[in-house]
Amino acid sequence: MLKEKNPLLKIKLKEEKFTINKKIINILESFFALYDLILEKPIENFWYECFGIIIGYTQILLYIFDKTVSK
Repeated sequence: MLKEKNPLLKIKLKEEKFTINKKIINILESFFALYDLILEKPIENFWYECFGIIIGYTQILLYIFDKTVSK
Protein backbone atom coordinates (compact mmCIF):
# COMPACT_ATOMS: atom_id res chain seq x y z
CA MET A 1 0.00 0.00 0.00
CA LEU A 2 2.81 2.41 0.77
CA LYS A 3 4.58 1.67 -2.51
CA GLU A 4 1.57 2.65 -4.62
CA LYS A 5 1.69 6.00 -6.35
CA ASN A 6 -0.94 8.21 -4.77
CA PRO A 7 -1.52 11.74 -6.09
CA LEU A 8 -2.98 12.74 -2.70
CA LEU A 9 0.38 12.28 -0.99
CA LYS A 10 2.85 15.01 -1.86
CA ILE A 11 5.98 15.39 0.22
CA LYS A 12 8.37 18.30 0.01
CA LEU A 13 11.87 17.12 0.74
CA LYS A 14 13.66 20.42 0.42
CA GLU A 15 13.69 22.89 3.26
CA GLU A 16 12.20 26.30 2.57
CA LYS A 17 13.04 29.57 4.24
CA PHE A 18 10.53 30.91 6.71
CA THR A 19 8.65 33.80 5.23
CA ILE A 20 5.84 35.54 7.04
CA ASN A 21 4.11 36.38 3.78
CA LYS A 22 3.66 32.71 2.82
CA LYS A 23 2.37 31.88 6.29
CA ILE A 24 -0.19 34.70 6.16
CA ILE A 25 -1.35 33.53 2.73
CA ASN A 26 -1.72 29.95 4.06
CA ILE A 27 -3.76 31.18 7.02
CA LEU A 28 -6.02 33.27 4.78
CA GLU A 29 -6.54 30.32 2.43
CA SER A 30 -7.47 28.15 5.41
CA PHE A 31 -10.03 30.74 6.54
CA PHE A 32 -11.44 30.87 3.02
CA ALA A 33 -11.78 27.07 2.97
CA LEU A 34 -13.56 27.17 6.34
CA TYR A 35 -15.88 29.93 5.10
CA ASP A 36 -16.60 27.88 1.97
CA LEU A 37 -17.52 24.84 4.11
CA ILE A 38 -19.85 26.98 6.21
CA LEU A 39 -21.62 28.26 3.10
CA GLU A 40 -22.25 24.77 1.74
CA LYS A 41 -25.02 24.11 4.29
CA PRO A 42 -26.06 27.52 5.69
CA ILE A 43 -29.32 26.43 7.37
CA GLU A 44 -27.73 23.52 9.19
CA ASN A 45 -24.84 25.70 10.36
CA PHE A 46 -27.30 28.39 11.49
CA TRP A 47 -29.01 25.91 13.82
CA TYR A 48 -25.66 24.71 15.18
CA GLU A 49 -24.72 28.32 15.90
CA CYS A 50 -28.05 28.97 17.66
CA PHE A 51 -27.57 25.83 19.73
CA GLY A 52 -24.05 26.92 20.68
CA ILE A 53 -25.26 30.37 21.75
CA ILE A 54 -28.04 28.86 23.89
CA ILE A 55 -25.56 26.48 25.54
CA GLY A 56 -23.19 29.40 26.24
CA TYR A 57 -25.85 31.52 27.90
CA THR A 58 -27.06 28.52 29.89
CA GLN A 59 -23.53 28.00 31.23
CA ILE A 60 -23.37 31.67 32.27
CA LEU A 61 -26.71 31.39 34.10
CA LEU A 62 -25.63 28.18 35.83
CA TYR A 63 -22.41 29.87 36.91
CA ILE A 64 -24.41 32.64 38.64
CA PHE A 65 -26.45 30.12 40.66
CA ASP A 66 -23.49 27.94 41.60
CA LYS A 67 -23.13 27.54 45.40
CA THR A 68 -19.46 28.53 45.51
CA VAL A 69 -20.00 31.66 43.42
CA SER A 70 -23.24 32.90 45.00
CA LYS A 71 -21.86 33.12 48.56
